[in-house]
Amino acid sequence: MNFINNTIFPALAFQSTDQHGQSFHVVVMRATLDIHDDGAVSVSEEQQPIVLTDEYFAEVNKSSVRKESDLVHFKPKCDVIVNATAHAPGGVPSLGFVAGVKINGPPHDNGDAGPLILEKKLLVTGPRYWEKGLLGKWTLNSPVSPIRSLPLRYDYAFGGECRVALDDPGGKQVKAEFRLTPEQRTCHPDGPDSVPLAHTTCENNPLGIGFVEDWYRKAKKLNTIPAPQIDDPKNPVTIFGKNYPPQGFGIITKAWRQRLALAGTYDDAWLETRWPDLPEDFDMSYWNGAHPDLQVPHLDGGEEIRLTNLTPGGLLSFTLPGDTPVMAVRFESGKTSAVPLKIDTLMIDPDLMKVSLVWRVVMPTVPEILLMEIGAVL
Repeated sequence: MNFINNTIFPALAFQSTDQHGQSFHVVVMRATLDIHDDGAVSVSEEQQPIVLTDEYFAEVNKSSVRKESDLVHFKPKCDVIVNATAHAPGGVPSLGFVAGVKINGPPHDNGDAGPLILEKKLLVTGPRYWEKGLLGKWTLNSPVSPIRSLPLRYDYAFGGECRVALDDPGGKQVKAEFRLTPEQRTCHPDGPDSVPLAHTTCENNPLGIGFVEDWYRKAKKLNTIPAPQIDDPKNPVTIFGKNYPPQGFGIITKAWRQRLALAGTYDDAWLETRWPDLPEDFDMSYWNGAHPDLQVPHLDGGEEIRLTNLTPGGLLSFTLPGDTPVMAVRFESGKTSAVPLKIDTLMIDPDLMKVSLVWRVVMPTVPEILLMEIGAVL
């Protein structure tokens, strides 16, 4: 099968197999756009390449994911990802404010806004803490200081880890049932020289703050515990010790529980009968990495985007290009077909004033395809 890309945008064709053993062709194309102060959008002079491996903001597996690989089979929904910094309104430091993203479909002929596709808001606060009272009751205090801005990464959302080092004096207070077993110590990712005495993590977000277990709190003799600075205005953190879903506009890492549950079963039976293929219970939704609230039906183009308090100016609105790329397909039989590509990843980076669009199309390998060719778009 030959693949021809007649556009200026990076594109790639590859073949893959799903969890049912069915082979198919995948074509993915990425476009990078500039957002101008007046809301106009234009094609960037320098186009970002196809993302081949996951990229992190800092250390791999120990920081939030900036971009995920484009080399996935299929995304049942469109990922909307906003790598942004929240800015207090007017640039005036604030104890708390709301940041949001809103997407409407293309406007109606009469000029009215199109149908609402997505709207999500985050409550962003200054540093705040749970404090233990004289009678042992924990109270969430107001933010201790105002902030002018905050990176919207899961490091500041609910989550985190409880970790006691081998040489920590508090280790004597950790009961045997909470200590790592010899097997866990052997398998610990930190290696034999750095493995802790006891270690548990919030499986929905190991990077965050606010997650704490009783054994850890007692061992460390804590009277104050940091609380998340990124919260859900509709379901805010109010109960001490309760686990809350992490809030943000960024990518949920593949290894976190909410995505890992979709990856299927990798057991001895899989090793014996299917390895290295996907398990039969693999769910293609695993490839969707956006926050669950930011997964929407595939976009067509022409959608209107509105960002609130995600830029120093406070409000940024722009419209996605409305042209849909089409791929011409020529089969071995001589028949031809025109197949539209759908947007399955919309990544917005207000800090850089950039937008990335990723289109994808999946074609079966039967009947056999001789040529797939993408024409000009945008």
